[in-house]
Amino acid sequence: MFPQFRGVFWSFPQVTNLAVSLSRLQAEQRSSDAHSVKNRPGEHARQTIRQTWLDTVKHQVSVWMVLISAFAIYVVFIAMLPMSSTARAFWIGFAIATALSGFAGMVYVLSNTYGWSMGKLGEEATVEALSGFWQRRKGWRVINGLLFAGHGNVDHVLVSPGGVFVFESKWTSRPCRIEGGRVVGPMGREPVSQAQDGARKVGRMLRHGPQHFEVSVRPIVVLWGSGAPHLDHGWVVVDGVLVCEGRRKESWLPQLNVCVLDQSTVERVTEVLEEKLSRQVDKPMLAKSR
Repeated sequence: MFPQFRGVFWSFPQVTNLAVSLSRLQAEQRSSDAHSVKNRPGEHARQTIRQTWLDTVKHQVSVWMVLISAFAIYVVFIAMLPMSSTARAFWIGFAIATALSGFAGMVYVLSNTYGWSMGKLGEEATVEALSGFWQRRKGWRVINGLLFAGHGNVDHVLVSPGGVFVFESKWTSRPCRIEGGRVVGPMGREPVSQAQDGARKVGRMLRHGPQHFEVSVRPIVVLWGSGAPHLDHGWVVVDGVLVCEGRRKESWLPQLNVCVLDQSTVERVTEVLEEKLSRQVDKPMLAKSR
């Protein structure tokens, strides 16, 4: 029997066309979901942390064997003690919880991913600042985690009527200061030079791509966390790079509001960057720190 709705019988070709349409919709949804995951802030750091944890588990087999042996001895010891079944179950459950917590803590410490975890926090905080209600109303578009050979990933690219901006986000608990045209103190690569390098890569891609966009790309560094320096105006220009105190976004966000691009150019530039994002194959960077 073919499906019948409100007294109308569907022919075999109609049923086939319906099945094909549903299949296409599912494929488009999967593609959209994959793009959303790639464009999540901190996704590159998240993948790197996950891969580093897996490698740590594989390379520390002797440590895990010692933990398993100690756990087995403890369970046998508890089983031999004269106590009620309720008490015995409690102490065995306590041992399991302790062993799992110790395992997770040791993986985190041995993998040395603290810097990447802090980097992910910084990226998420910057995207939250750039994706507010009024920013979306103004037509701001944010693309996260573009990968470039010889550079690594560009944390964020903002395309808006105010122009094209490349952001480098840092979350640091170490006290930082601006000295000699550089930000001194945070873990990992120096952010001013990193933002300059990322802006050059994005600008070159836009100028020499199929559509030859003649746009300037401005590098920006946003510093988050207790170690971020206090800046008199909430921002300062260092060697052509806008360095911002993240927690004072009401001070530095207005610096991005100049109008140099029409909305059509914003959409076309965003489309080019999103196409690169959808094509790239994410390869976790097993670096020492972020």
